[in-house]
Amino acid sequence: MYNILIVDDELLVRTNIKLLLQNFSQEFMVCGEASDGLSALDKISQTHPDIILSDMRMPNMNGLELCQKVKELYPETLFVALSNYDDYTYVRGALKNGAMDYVLKHKLNECYLLSLLNDLKKRLNTHNKSKAFPDRTISALREKFVIDLLGGALLSKKEIEANIRSLGISLSLTQVIPIILSVDDYGRIEHLNSYNQRNILSFSICNIGNELLSKYPTGILAHIERETYCILLSFAHEASQAKTEETISSLLHQLSTNYKNFLNISVSFCVGERASHIIDVGHAYTKALETMRLAFYSGKQSILHSKPVTNASASLTGLDYSIEKILLTLVLKGEYEKAEGIINKLFQDMIEQKEPRSNVQMKCADLLSIITRISKKNQLDLNRIITDKVSPDQIFTQLSTLPQLWEWFLHCFFNMCKEIQLQMPGDSNYVKSAIAYLNRDYAKPISLQSIADEIGISMGYLSTIFKSETGQGFTDYLNSLRIASAIHLLELGERDFHKIAEKCGFQDYAYFFKVFKKRMGITPKNYLRTQLYG
Repeated sequence: MYNILIVDDELLVRTNIKLLLQNFSQEFMVCGEASDGLSALDKISQTHPDIILSDMRMPNMNGLELCQKVKELYPETLFVALSNYDDYTYVRGALKNGAMDYVLKHKLNECYLLSLLNDLKKRLNTHNKSKAFPDRTISALREKFVIDLLGGALLSKKEIEANIRSLGISLSLTQVIPIILSVDDYGRIEHLNSYNQRNILSFSICNIGNELLSKYPTGILAHIERETYCILLSFAHEASQAKTEETISSLLHQLSTNYKNFLNISVSFCVGERASHIIDVGHAYTKALETMRLAFYSGKQSILHSKPVTNASASLTGLDYSIEKILLTLVLKGEYEKAEGIINKLFQDMIEQKEPRSNVQMKCADLLSIITRISKKNQLDLNRIITDKVSPDQIFTQLSTLPQLWEWFLHCFFNMCKEIQLQMPGDSNYVKSAIAYLNRDYAKPISLQSIADEIGISMGYLSTIFKSETGQGFTDYLNSLRIASAIHLLELGERDFHKIAEKCGFQDYAYFFKVFKKRMGITPKNYLRTQLYG
């Protein structure tokens, strides 16, 4: 078995290499990792690697200096340089100082790495000098230890202490605080990703988390199940509560930032109560799990603190009939602002009162019923109303928090009122005909004169009665149709603004931007960034 040390100041690079290596046979195992040459020298003396994969540009001690030290102190260890295009000077120096090869980072994939390692294996004269447990085995044993500890399977203090010592876990036995880490939107992640992709995500969460924890005096992060992870921190040598809270706050901020930057996920936390001895940490963890349920009401990226949770009333209640009736009336009139106020009040009350999930689901089902009934009655296209990628039958599995459901329904009711407004005919047959032409041909070159000619009346007369019956001038009405269509295309994933302008009937690209900003208050680019990407 051949041990590999990974040296790179970028956490994401180290994580990616470990992911590639975990798919290989047991012949190649990661025995450690370091973020610069100085810390790598300490790791080499502890882990005795057969192969070192090292970046060239690093703080404190760069790859070239590390290569020189390795050649001097550990001549049997093989050194491979990891480089970018502009690192040639470093690479040339490393090769002169005994590096066996160099790898351009952008070419690093599983096949390339396996081929390289097989070539290096032929040159190695060392035998199996690996640790008692391979890196993957230790990770699995550490995870099992945390799960057993939280579940009460470890019954004696001596047993716990022996596990901590043999597995090399940096954790004191007293003043232990459990922190639950929960991946936001995990239902959607499950829906969109394969089992293997979810395993890679779990591996990355643990690897990045434990890398950050290595910079603290004590701590370990382990995967418990699905979206749930647990961090154990001990503060045996910290008497200040303020200092403890500051440490926890700093750690949670670092974890959130790194997971967002490297994995593009957000996470929520619940900080548990302090256990005087680690044997009691399972009870604190269970209480924190109960509190974690409140993230459903507070939303994504929540930071909660363990507290008693009052069980809400079990009585099932749906949407009040009077509210349902008012919403139906307002939507059929296209009065979104008033409908929005009612929906906001409804969801605010559910959050403040911590409405049971069963009641939330019933009320949401009643809101869906309103959407369905109005759509059928007015022959509305549901694809123009439910433009979110989450379909109605998936909202309770893919939208994990009440604020997300709130936002989803507001979006649907806004689109529905918009569609109703577009359908509103004038009083006269002339205006009804004009609106029918506009709804059908808004994407084509169209003018007040061309529609007046189609209808058979003068342009001046059509202009007068159109504004009188619709409350809008002809051009404003046409532009509202075109901008609504542009937003719909943006929501469907179209990103070419020239194509959008053309498809919506704008012959002048600059005019499209001007009209969009006037109607929406922001440019299409800013709308895309703030409204769709959040």
